[in-house]
Amino acid sequence: MVVRTVKNSHIHSNQVKRSFSAASDSYDEHAVLQREIGDRLLGHLNFTKIDPKRILDIGCGTGYFTRLLRGKYKKAEITAFDLSESMVATTRKAHARRLPWHGRHLHASGNAASLPFKSGSFDLVCSNLAMQWVPEPDQMLAEMRRVLAPGGLILFSTFGRRTLSELRQSLAEIDPGNAGLVLPFPDVMSLGDAISKLAVEMPVTDADLFTLTYPDTISLVRELKGLGASASAIRGRKSGLYGRSLIRKLEAQYSERYRDEDGRIRATFEALYAQAWYKEEGYEHRDGTIPIKVEGDLRIDGL
Repeated sequence: MVVRTVKNSHIHSNQVKRSFSAASDSYDEHAVLQREIGDRLLGHLNFTKIDPKRILDIGCGTGYFTRLLRGKYKKAEITAFDLSESMVATTRKAHARRLPWHGRHLHASGNAASLPFKSGSFDLVCSNLAMQWVPEPDQMLAEMRRVLAPGGLILFSTFGRRTLSELRQSLAEIDPGNAGLVLPFPDVMSLGDAISKLAVEMPVTDADLFTLTYPDTISLVRELKGLGASASAIRGRKSGLYGRSLIRKLEAQYSERYRDEDGRIRATFEALYAQAWYKEEGYEHRDGTIPIKVEGDLRIDGL
């Protein structure tokens, strides 16, 4: 078996940090889909028998998924972790008087590919839509496994290959070089291959498709920026690339192909989910995993 390694070498970590820090105040206003995917990710735990005492939420953002975890596991010690200190500070500020979780390590910031925690520190290691922003997601996976305690569970979501396919195609038709303004995302098979390299057992992957609609292209671009998804986070790309000239061309190109009868444009997002249980060291590589692919279709009208 040939195992494909997942890499995001095009990601500029420092710029990702700056982009999300700048978006910390606007993130919740635009994060309708992120909350929906977080709700569905939490739903995976309804089918598992686990009572974690220590939980890690990687890429906590403004704390939505952390609060979901708090609601489900009220007695657990939960650590909220994010690359952006500003995001962590926003979470702390929003809940200064009534924290929705407790424990000694309520908040922490740093790189998900080099977690500042001891091995075997957590019974449940989660992440909702953070992996696509890590330059070496395979190393993030390895770190998630390293800090996982015996009997523990890894659970995460990330965006899949079909995410923003309309935007990528429209940009490429204007100028082939513009396609790099949209991040390349993994497919469900490559994600399953990456998980199979870890010391885990019973890995499961699945996917949902979402269709979001917007009144025009600039509304889509503004929402992406409001979420911190800046083109400047991609190596070799400067900020401000979505200038007026490109927006005008993009509006015409996008609208021609992806405008619905009601006048709104549509954008596809694919969410990939994965979970796997701790397996003792000294394991043998599996022959491969068979991803379970479940496609939903949710239509959301954006701003």
